[in-house]
Amino acid sequence: MFLKSLYLKNFRNYEEAFVEFSPNLNFIYGDNAEGKTNLLEALFLISSGKSFRTTKLSELIRSGADAFILAAEIKKQGVLQTLEIHCNGIEKYLTLNATSYRSFTPLLGLLPHVLFIPEAIQFIQGPPVERRRFLDFHLAQSDPLYVHHFLRFAKAMKQRNQLLRCKDITSIQSWEHIIAYSAAYLVSERKKAIEDLRPKVQESLHQLSQSKETLQILYKPSLTLPEKIDDLADRIQYRLERLREKEIALGYTLTGPHRDDIGLLLQGKEVRDFASEGQKRSCLVALRLAEWKRLHYLTDVSPLLSIDDFSSHLDATRQSFLEQQMNTLSQVFITSPYAPTNKMAELAGKVLHVSSGCL
Repeated sequence: MFLKSLYLKNFRNYEEAFVEFSPNLNFIYGDNAEGKTNLLEALFLISSGKSFRTTKLSELIRSGADAFILAAEIKKQGVLQTLEIHCNGIEKYLTLNATSYRSFTPLLGLLPHVLFIPEAIQFIQGPPVERRRFLDFHLAQSDPLYVHHFLRFAKAMKQRNQLLRCKDITSIQSWEHIIAYSAAYLVSERKKAIEDLRPKVQESLHQLSQSKETLQILYKPSLTLPEKIDDLADRIQYRLERLREKEIALGYTLTGPHRDDIGLLLQGKEVRDFASEGQKRSCLVALRLAEWKRLHYLTDVSPLLSIDDFSSHLDATRQSFLEQQMNTLSQVFITSPYAPTNKMAELAGKVLHVSSGCL
């Protein structure tokens, strides 16, 4: 599977552009603020339905324009698939293989994507919501049922919190039943994912840095999990009922997957507090490579890998390791303010220079 082409119109600083990609390494370079990251943002949008910079799609519309359009061709298992996204800031439309949608949800899983940007450091240094966001997106790309339960849980939680604030518990039990059932699925799948990622993260760190240090990724649910995961929904239902009076006073729900966290330990110590900046970067790269491997295994396709500002993430040794991995990672997009080195130019199937939103 690979992204064959992309068309952009009035997207960020791109007035209009069309580009065909290599199924292998695509090296994108140019000065800062010329449009390199905007191009990766467009790639992420067509694979996830979201921007990694903003929650407001209206901000993606080129200044002075009324709407933006993204269109792409994807080669998947020998079949050419097409998609087009149109957004005017108020309404959004998706056309996928001639079928129209008012939601971007159908994009999830179509083009699995692993993204590594400078802001990824927030996985380590940011609040728990950053780590949950990483895990939720990872799972959403390989499990449509996870998306179903995630949306169902969010809707029910919103309704329950509204009832708590209004001190109205007449219908709260029906929402709690939905919350418990969907939350149990989310927690169960998160636990499985972390357990599956753990050895892959360790393996990736060893390959990346030739280090014998132990890197562990841990799931930290907001409630103690029962021995039998099948009993989880009952446990969550019980907690919701038990905390109801306290939560009425607070106006929000205290327990559930929206309060979970993830731990990252290097040699048994929190990476956030004890690791050097170089170690933190290495841990993040190891995590992204582990994510790529798991998605590849679950979806049976090679996910896209996008690395923004390649030279800022890693020292020369770690850059060299990633260069050696390019042939095994299938389609890769790398941005840099510098022209490719001779080695990188040899590896690249396509080299693109970006200047003022022109390719």
